[in-house]
Amino acid sequence: MKWLDTFAYPWLLPLAIVLIPIVWFDWLRASRRASLRFSSTSDLLAAAAHPSWAVRARVILPILRSLAVLLLVIAVARPQRADELTKITTEGVALELVLDRSSSMNSRDLVDHNGRTYTRLDAVKQIVEQFVEGSGEDLPGRAGDLIGLTVFARYPDTVCPLTRDHTHLVTALQEVQPPPPAVREQEDGTAIGDALLLGLERIRNIHRDLPKDEDFTIKSRAIILLTDGEQNAGEFTPLEAAEAAKALGVKIYAIGAAPLFQVHRSMLGNIRQRVPIDERALQQIADETGGHYFRATDADSLAEIYAEIDKLERSAIDEQRYYLYEELAYHAIPLGPVELPPPLLVVLILLATEILLANTRFRRIP
Repeated sequence: MKWLDTFAYPWLLPLAIVLIPIVWFDWLRASRRASLRFSSTSDLLAAAAHPSWAVRARVILPILRSLAVLLLVIAVARPQRADELTKITTEGVALELVLDRSSSMNSRDLVDHNGRTYTRLDAVKQIVEQFVEGSGEDLPGRAGDLIGLTVFARYPDTVCPLTRDHTHLVTALQEVQPPPPAVREQEDGTAIGDALLLGLERIRNIHRDLPKDEDFTIKSRAIILLTDGEQNAGEFTPLEAAEAAKALGVKIYAIGAAPLFQVHRSMLGNIRQRVPIDERALQQIADETGGHYFRATDADSLAEIYAEIDKLERSAIDEQRYYLYEELAYHAIPLGPVELPPPLLVVLILLATEILLANTRFRRIP
């Protein structure tokens, strides 16, 4: 810990250069003007040739006064230690991630630039984690934002409420899986409209669910929808959900994540079949709410899409620094494991010591 950061009046410090020579000049002049008359000077000459220790040590007096003047000038210049306080005010974004977990998301057909192949869900998990926590220049992370996670197949489910605890969010994300075989017939499907409405409900109630924080305000609200198919379940259509989002001022960024074609093996050989993503509906809900629609055909394009959304929806973080200054002239000085007395107290001790010595052991006659 630093003992000193600054002086309030540093321009006073040169006074020491002026005052200390005056102390010595005054002492030397006083030592020369005193005189006594003696009938013989032989004894005095002998004493002058071999002065006692008390005479030699009398120089301590101007030294003590010089130190007192030096410390007094330093104290008057007001040495200070600054205690820095930082207040961060964030205008954050409330983002609800609405993620398709239907069985088709288990298709291993998304390839990255290194030739590695991922299931659609695994690729999304990896890139969304980078989107949330950051992975370099393109994806710096969303530290100032509230992010929630809603997943859906036939039925939507909120697995993480809107939070700034992104570690918890990422943990919940990594646990998302397609419906297991035992319940696939009952739970599989793609209910885009219902999922959007559930995510919208979470964003709509955000002020009610979160504690008031004067340092955090919501700048904008958005949903990032990712699916690899088209609506085939649920009570509400994607367009109905988009109309509700528009009424609440919530943008929807829609992502279709799947290759353009999927290869199926048959007795007649490999058959290329177009992946059925309802791009028209996704484009409509994005346009209706002022968002954007993106198509990802591989892992790299999916990462680029999240980087683009990251640029479109950024938080504004205002950092203000305050300094509380502690006056050190009357505070102890830490010196390693010990503490020295405050400068003003040392000044008093030095002056008191000088006066005591000048009137006792080092007293001059006359």
